[in-house]
Amino acid sequence: MMSGEPELLLVTSKHRIDNSPDQSDLDFLTSSEPLTKNNETPLPARSTEMSSQAITSSPLRQVLNNWRLAVVLLTPLLLLPIITEIPDSLISKCAYILLLMAIYWCTEALPLAATALIPLFLAPMIGLMSSKAVAVNYLTDLNFLFVGGLMFATAIEKWNLHKRIALRVLIIVGTKPKMLLLGFIIVTGFLSMWLSNTATTAMMIPIAHAVIVEMWKQKKAENAAVNGYELKPNGQSDDVEEVHIKDKGPDNDNISPEDMSPKFQNLGKAVSLCVCYAANIGGTGTLTGTGPNLIIGRVMNEYFPDSDDVTFGSWMLFATPLMVVCLAICWVILVLIFLGPRTLFCCYNDPDFEAEGGKTVLRREYNKLGKTSFTEIVLIIFFSILVLLWLFRDPKFMPGWSILFLNGYVSDASTGIFICTFLFTFPSSFPCLSSHTTGYTLGPPILDWNTVQKKLPWGVIILLGGGFALAAMCKDSGLSDWLGCQLAVLDSIPPSALVFTCGTVMTLFTEFTSNTSSASIFLPILAQLAVTLKIHPLYILAPVTVCSSFAFAFPVATAPNAIVFAFGHLRVIDMVKSGMLMNLLCLSATMLAINTWGAAFFKLNTFPSWAATGANSTCT
Repeated sequence: MMSGEPELLLVTSKHRIDNSPDQSDLDFLTSSEPLTKNNETPLPARSTEMSSQAITSSPLRQVLNNWRLAVVLLTPLLLLPIITEIPDSLISKCAYILLLMAIYWCTEALPLAATALIPLFLAPMIGLMSSKAVAVNYLTDLNFLFVGGLMFATAIEKWNLHKRIALRVLIIVGTKPKMLLLGFIIVTGFLSMWLSNTATTAMMIPIAHAVIVEMWKQKKAENAAVNGYELKPNGQSDDVEEVHIKDKGPDNDNISPEDMSPKFQNLGKAVSLCVCYAANIGGTGTLTGTGPNLIIGRVMNEYFPDSDDVTFGSWMLFATPLMVVCLAICWVILVLIFLGPRTLFCCYNDPDFEAEGGKTVLRREYNKLGKTSFTEIVLIIFFSILVLLWLFRDPKFMPGWSILFLNGYVSDASTGIFICTFLFTFPSSFPCLSSHTTGYTLGPPILDWNTVQKKLPWGVIILLGGGFALAAMCKDSGLSDWLGCQLAVLDSIPPSALVFTCGTVMTLFTEFTSNTSSASIFLPILAQLAVTLKIHPLYILAPVTVCSSFAFAFPVATAPNAIVFAFGHLRVIDMVKSGMLMNLLCLSATMLAINTWGAAFFKLNTFPSWAATGANSTCT
């Protein structure tokens, strides 16, 4: 298993707060020995004299260990000429903050959420915006839409409804290699539309690992029987142990990938990659699925207040079909690379994968959940109501239920918080309806505040607020308009080529930087560029936003990639080989989507009046 200390610390440090409901979701990556409870690596036993000698004899190491401090202290000083050259320019002051935050986000010299707080004190200090004007961006309507979605997701996780859905679908699709991949892709993609990408991956990857290990052990047992070894009545040899899914640590059994045959190693790589890829792709399907989707909503509200094109329903109608296409691409690529074209195109069943071990472990884990509880049924009902209310508040192709209220008063955030409020009061069991209760006492509420307080990703909320504040500063200072004018030379490039170029840049940039941070930096500038070039803003913003989630090539690109890599089935080259192809094909699928059903739905062939009045360009 590739679970040494340096690797775990490397892959879990980046993007840890992106779409993460709680740090406990990642505890299994860092709780095993030799790491301590506080995520600190204990020093090996040695004398104080030896430690002191090592410290004093390696000054270069000390410098490298403190590089973050050097970046934090030196970057503001090195960027000061931007302000001093034009001291009274709001554009230069905003550019100073933008570049400072971009460097901190890219290097992660500060935690991502801490960097997002910089506008709160720096913008007032340099005379860019008042503290009050900046602070209102940190808890907007879109923040509460995100909070509402995550609160409901917390209730689903608390009662293990997500695990029941996942196991049931996997049992239905079966454990033949390509169908097993398809099952994990469907389940992970669907769950990550509503849950945190990180939490979904943290739940699915132990299940995937246990299924592969059980299939391998069953195959070993069959080989032992063929070679004349005595089998136990349950079909296992004496040296084969039953595998159970454990929540803590990748080392939940004594089987490592190196112990398996090459075929099973490739299957393990394919299943591991399909989990993290599907989690990244699934987040693009809904407005609350990942941070960049909320950033585009805020940019549209900030720059084009007369537009109501980006709602939960409208985004889902555009992005969900694209998500399905990208998930299909993911399935085809992984089957071709790791299982071979014969498996994809033929009804060929490799006898090495005919063992029933995978089905056994899935059924066993599903049976552990017991019968579907009253609470799970209630959550399914409330979830269905919430999605329908979001979809039909203002579906564009027909009048929505929001016409029953004053225009502009009820939003998607209002809907989410309204449903979640019921969860704090609705009992988890009724004596006459639940078999889990005795007497006449109602069960506790489905959701309690202690659980929400523990699981809600406050860091992500602050990170989103920092992105919203950055968008507001870029607009009010005129920086986005100035940059848009400088990029006006791109008017000779066909719009489709421009969008493809922007999408490519975003896809490459997000491989090394948080997707929310990337969207916060690029989207305000691209919104003004669209106005300058007289292009429908969504023709640029929508595909670039989706591309910010296409980080498939490196373990440090996203938290799902890091979790999967830490489990040990993969080498970096495995992720790069499939990830680069995924980047290219998913970018092409995005271009297809924005030029077909996206163009028809959003009327992208026209330059809307709200764009001309919402963000007037001052280019001369």
